[in-house]
Amino acid sequence: MHIHAPLDHIAFDNAWRTRSPIDKLVFGGGLLLLASLLPAKPWSVAIFAAAATAALAGARIQVRSWLRFLAPQIGFLSAALLPLLWAGSWERAATAWMRGAAAAACMTLLAMTTPVPDLLLAARRARVPAVLIELAFLVYRLIASIWELLERLRLGLDIRLRGGRPSLRLAALSAGNLLARTIRTARRVERGASLRGLDGFPMMAPRAETSRAFLVSAVALHASLLAAAIYFRSRFPW
Repeated sequence: MHIHAPLDHIAFDNAWRTRSPIDKLVFGGGLLLLASLLPAKPWSVAIFAAAATAALAGARIQVRSWLRFLAPQIGFLSAALLPLLWAGSWERAATAWMRGAAAAACMTLLAMTTPVPDLLLAARRARVPAVLIELAFLVYRLIASIWELLERLRLGLDIRLRGGRPSLRLAALSAGNLLARTIRTARRVERGASLRGLDGFPMMAPRAETSRAFLVSAVALHASLLAAAIYFRSRFPW
């Protein structure tokens, strides 16, 4: 039995799974670029709405799953802006928060619709150095293996405790067991990488063709937001 992380489940099972990663990178990357360039008010709101609509209506991701992965980012962003609020820079804090929320929505859209293998294959076609792709893949596999170990340990605790809460001692023993298994897994991954010599690409993913209609629609959306920002620059200065 192989257990995927929750984000992997969503990335491998959504309406945009069969789309080319180039399509999704152009759409989400363009929105991310606009979020960093356009005035935060009101264009960050528009970018956030576009990313959320694409995720919920386009990729058909559940609202609960979308909020589950977006909320921690918004919370971290809000905590990071507390010094600005403490200093009385309310306007700067609001601007930074709106930009950050829009950027987080764009990154969440990419992460929840594009599996890591697809991104690595796209990076390979973009002539990114092979050693970097290999290292990224090995880190991804290591994280997946650690998550699988964690899920198995948690399942074993649930069976032994029959749904009850573990004691502090049992939780500490489980954490130590997880650490020991993680170190052994990392050593196996390192040994496998050294034996393979980091040459070649170890996994394949279905190659999807880019959609000209989708790319045109994405560029049209980006151009519309940029044109609107230029047109209303007197009301919302840059």
